[in-house]
Amino acid sequence: MSMKSAKEFAVWMIERFGDHQSGVYLSKSDLRELSGRQTLRQDFIADLHFELTRHGMGFVSDALKEKYYLFYLPEIHWKAVADRYANPSNVHSLGRPALSQRNG
Repeated sequence: MSMKSAKEFAVWMIERFGDHQSGVYLSKSDLRELSGRQTLRQDFIADLHFELTRHGMGFVSDALKEKYYLFYLPEIHWKAVADRYANPSNVHSLGRPALSQRNG
């Protein structure tokens, strides 16, 4: 199997897994085999994520880099819904402290 570029592999992933609205995950060995890569460098994963975001999808790994997750990105921007969680009672003003004179 020949090694695929991030762009080429992203297109293949969209065609293969795009119907899974809830997303899918791949193990490290699955990803190596499917992409034709012996090692998975972080720049390849970042490039793959970039290519997928152009199509409304994301691609990230877990902390141990054993599982890789392909998922649809939310269509509503977080700023559009952030205010519904805001509770004014948890915002406290710092106030301005009085300046003290130091003799030094």
